[in-house]
Amino acid sequence: MNIGKKIIELREKRGLSQYRLAKEAGVGQGRISQIESGKNPSPTTATLQKIAQALGVSMSEFDDNKSEAANLLPQIMEKYKTMEMNEEEKEAYQDLLKMSADEQEKELVELLGKLKSLPAEHRKALGLIIDSLSKLSSS
Repeated sequence: MNIGKKIIELREKRGLSQYRLAKEAGVGQGRISQIESGKNPSPTTATLQKIAQALGVSMSEFDDNKSEAANLLPQIMEKYKTMEMNEEEKEAYQDLLKMSADEQEKELVELLGKLKSLPAEHRKALGLIIDSLSKLSSS
């Protein structure tokens, strides 16, 4: 479910109008309308935090990253097993293994959220960097 639809669902469940939610969240009603209609499918983290607080829920309540994280986590963990790592990377990997599955998922959700909040050209540049690093580590 996209963020806009989830906000509509939560807002209506609490009997709030867009106007009331906007007032309680401290954001413009137009912004709420744009998010809900999909005209602004990627609101800022700050805006989402305000909306989540006004709805009385945590950010993960309407975070599409959570399902992405659940799908990506096993793939990432498998990739780490086969990578050559320096000492700092090995330590970070060991720390990750010590975390519960919920903690690992939370870390990945936060990372995905940060990545998605970047402008498209920055995401593309990071993707190219990650691809080149992956090629280096597999050679």
